[in-house]
Amino acid sequence: MIVYIEPMACPRPRVTRLKRVYYPVRYKNWIKDMRGRLTDMTVPEGALHVELTFIVKRPQRLRKGERIIHSKRPDLDNMVKAVLDALPIPDDAVVCSITAKKFYAAFGEDPQIDILISSAENKKSLG
Repeated sequence: MIVYIEPMACPRPRVTRLKRVYYPVRYKNWIKDMRGRLTDMTVPEGALHVELTFIVKRPQRLRKGERIIHSKRPDLDNMVKAVLDALPIPDDAVVCSITAKKFYAAFGEDPQIDILISSAENKKSLG
């Protein structure tokens, strides 16, 4: 499934003076938007394998061309956490393997997240 949304990294939780923990409003709104886009996604039962490809907006400093590997911030692991928080699964502990990549978009390509969820029992190359 391809979700046309600007990828976002999961930020660190904030803490108030009263020791109340919360996430920034921008992140909570992104999660709500992402969940709304994933309502028709079907997820297999049992252990899961998740493949993610993040396509980030191409900066103007880069010339026209194909996708280029993105090796700057935001960190890939935090981007994965954000998607796992938004997936329509009751507990992300059922995810037992993840493959993730991030690229700058090709010229004229929109930011997006490619998500492929499959049953981990069918994957023989995980072990």
